[in-house]
Amino acid sequence: GTLYVLIRDAERACNARGMGERWEIIVVDDNSPDGTSEVVRALQKSYDDEDLVLRARAGKLGLGTAYAHGLAVARGTEAIIMDADLSHDPKFIGEFLRLRREHGYDVVSGTRYAPGGGVVGWDTRRKLTSRGANYLAKVLLAPGASDLT
Repeated sequence: GTLYVLIRDAERACNARGMGERWEIIVVDDNSPDGTSEVVRALQKSYDDEDLVLRARAGKLGLGTAYAHGLAVARGTEAIIMDADLSHDPKFIGEFLRLRREHGYDVVSGTRYAPGGGVVGWDTRRKLTSRGANYLAKVLLAPGASDLT
């Protein structure tokens, strides 16, 4: 429930800056053992929020397909993709939207590997895996982006 509250707080902050619109929150749950679907159902009921959408899937189908599934059911014209483990801080959503709109960007991406970026709560193994995967992707794909994981 914490992520839901943080996202709605970020939404209110954007609205206070004149970027007012209601955000749709789509949660794609791949039968997670942590009770994600139950939490989302309880939040929907508690907040009577029709813009909180649960898309439960039968099993682990992968992060990429979860992103594609969420985008396929989204009703808006802009999308923010975030993990629900709080490794992405919703407080930056407004800045991403502002940058996209002011500069006409197709994509705005957060990165943990640029000045001001970073990670919280990752163990050494996860950090090394991310660094290694990013290095390999840069060498093989030369995408011009600093963070591909």
